[in-house]
Amino acid sequence: MPGMQFLMALALRMGRTLGELRQTMTVGEFRMWAEYDRISPIGDIRGDILNAQLVSAVYGAQGSKVTIEDAQLQWSTEEDEVNDGGDPFAGLEAALLTASA
Repeated sequence: MPGMQFLMALALRMGRTLGELRQTMTVGEFRMWAEYDRISPIGDIRGDILNAQLVSAVYGAQGSKVTIEDAQLQWSTEEDEVNDGGDPFAGLEAALLTASA
């Protein structure tokens, strides 16, 4: 099941708080949204990909070869993710769950 990062992106897109999502959304609906996110990203990554496509096209029109992957913003490196030891939102999720209990 997706982690806290997905849940926060979904809450932002729906204009709700995390608490509201947890109270009103069934597990089945949440899983459907998670599957939809795999096909068509809900979060900001989609905008990053679209902008990278634009950058690639502009450079391509000028005769340069820039791949979409090279033009896409990198918010963290793979090394950062490995050093985090898993979900970077795990601590935040634990704090929010404790505060809402």
